[in-house]
Amino acid sequence: MSALRREEPLALDRPDLTKRVREVLSRVGYDEKHIYDRLGVDDQGKLSFGPLDRPRLLWRTKDAEPLDVLMRLFLIEVPVAAEDFRRAVAPMDPADWSALGLVASDGAEVRPLVSMRASRQLILAHDRSWPEGGKQHDYVLGVTGSTLSLAEITVRKPVGRMLDLGAGSGFQALSAASHAGHAVGTDRNARAVGFARFNALINGLENVEFRAGDLFEPVAGERFDLIVTNPPFVISPEDQYQYRDSGMRGDAICERIVREAPGHLNEGGIFQLIGNWVRERGDGWRDRLAGWVEGSGCDAIVFHNTTHPIDVYASHWLRQGDVGDEETMSDAFGRWMAHYRKIGIEAIDTGLIVLRRRAAGPNWIRFEAEKKKNQPNGPGILAAFAARDWLDRIGGTPDDLLRLRLRSRPELRVVQRLEPGPAGWVVEDARCVIGKDLEFEGRMDQSVFLLLTLCRGEMPLSQVLPQVAARSGRDLEALAPEMLETIHRLIAQGFLLPADEAAPASA
Repeated sequence: MSALRREEPLALDRPDLTKRVREVLSRVGYDEKHIYDRLGVDDQGKLSFGPLDRPRLLWRTKDAEPLDVLMRLFLIEVPVAAEDFRRAVAPMDPADWSALGLVASDGAEVRPLVSMRASRQLILAHDRSWPEGGKQHDYVLGVTGSTLSLAEITVRKPVGRMLDLGAGSGFQALSAASHAGHAVGTDRNARAVGFARFNALINGLENVEFRAGDLFEPVAGERFDLIVTNPPFVISPEDQYQYRDSGMRGDAICERIVREAPGHLNEGGIFQLIGNWVRERGDGWRDRLAGWVEGSGCDAIVFHNTTHPIDVYASHWLRQGDVGDEETMSDAFGRWMAHYRKIGIEAIDTGLIVLRRRAAGPNWIRFEAEKKKNQPNGPGILAAFAARDWLDRIGGTPDDLLRLRLRSRPELRVVQRLEPGPAGWVVEDARCVIGKDLEFEGRMDQSVFLLLTLCRGEMPLSQVLPQVAARSGRDLEALAPEMLETIHRLIAQGFLLPADEAAPASA
């Protein structure tokens, strides 16, 4: 067995031992369900492993059962008694765990060398959250909020080839192994590639590979059906952490990726980037983002999430690093603010950029505002592209729409909030929703609800609208223009479907 190096933190030449480690983890219940139950939480977003959480976590794992022991080592990141560890991993030899680089022992205690998280049926090894001496430049993150956000919005349909750009410890590529014939992850951080390769081994995934190199360099000349990326998008004057800082001015890292990605997409391929972009003085940010994709041969949807004041943004990201005491924080904060002023940044946006390769053109770009009840997801993104394709095929004139036979999406639900009134219950608010995340953005009144009720695919809109007008007591001539505009939005957002076609995707 070769000696471990910093750039290769875990042994990759003993797949037999790695497989046995996974068997031990499975046997003791080292998975999301059992870990959540043991810690008294119901989802990963409520897990926290900071120093102030440690007393509660230690109390929750005080019984020294095998799951408790391994949780203390690889989640809470504290030493355990060597005898407890021996019992937890039996019949496997504890020395094998040391040989892989997972733990170290002085004979009395065993201490963790890495963290291992269970997330979405995967085991993910990465650097410890609180390493001695602080985080280094090549520190490797595990599963974060942005990791899970990207996983949630990723298009999950069968594809031939998938690329995870800036893969880190490999979560996105590993997650795609179930629906991609072959997944590739790239990262400029050699340690991240080492962790990712180990994670492919411990999860038994043979259709995933990881390559070291900056952005698209390791896949020069190659094309993919799906590309996802959670790049080092933080806008700062620093080059402290490879996972966070690109070392490039402003949002140049995101712009570069968006401009280069189309050259690596197959026709119909999807690219998804979660990241940040800046608002500079006098900047029309929509026009600037449109310029990133202009002439790319791609359609684009930009989901804008949040706009951060620069002081709030700087404070948030500095707290995520090792800023130490108040004086260090003050110096760093002043440096970040001076940097923003120097290059003219007034605010910073977060969001998602989605491209779809379509050479036929003309290509289009759409801007969407994310809301708490309207988070994008993979099926919804596919549905948005499919709906736009259908609208383009049928045309968008009033006569085109009036000829259509439409039906409401089967999953569509109307949610009403009633309040008591003098004559009984009164509808105070009503929403049209699909699933738990997608809500119609547009006018909702009695005429729209009647429309959705009558759209069963049995008659064209030219016959539906007169019935809507009659039942709502509206004048048809006045109602028709506003209803046709609403119908166009309902189709574009996937709430109304063609009667003779299957739903493009379930949201």
